[in-house]
Amino acid sequence: MSGDKLLVRRRMGELRRAVGPDARKGLLGALERALRDERRVLTLGVYSPIGSEPDAGEVFARWVREAPGRSLALPWCLNRDASEMEYRRWMPGEPLAPDAAGIAAPTGPRVVPDALVIPCLGWSRSRRRLGYGGGYFDRYIARVMQTSCSPRLLGLGYGVNEVEESIFETHDLPLDLIITDAGVF
Repeated sequence: MSGDKLLVRRRMGELRRAVGPDARKGLLGALERALRDERRVLTLGVYSPIGSEPDAGEVFARWVREAPGRSLALPWCLNRDASEMEYRRWMPGEPLAPDAAGIAAPTGPRVVPDALVIPCLGWSRSRRRLGYGGGYFDRYIARVMQTSCSPRLLGLGYGVNEVEESIFETHDLPLDLIITDAGVF
């Protein structure tokens, strides 16, 4: 299965790099609408885009400005290989510093967000997410779910990146929503 996933990841990366401005605009609009429906969320865990990941920074900044008491959080890697992370409070414009993996990250206090927006390299209608394969988000989610915290899990990906259900394994758990330019699943 891992060889199949590698090929699927390559193809999904090609498709994501090829999306046009209409798909980007549609995706960001869908994200903005979905975040409006998440009324109980005060701290939103977001990401800094790498490669062809959707840049939703403007949507995140607007969301945090729309209501008092809202804040954002970005990942902070706890070790050099980025195999363990936490979220730290961050507001747009605040400076970032290298974390243990050398990734620019916030130095604010540790938080457990009420919801996480997680980029999807691929996704399925059963709301499963295909990432890069490093387990970066999966390990964090598994760890935080062992506590009394249960953040909403919002996947973000393009409609062209839908994958077959057969690519997933039993340990690939579904997210709460997959937000795409083609609809919300």
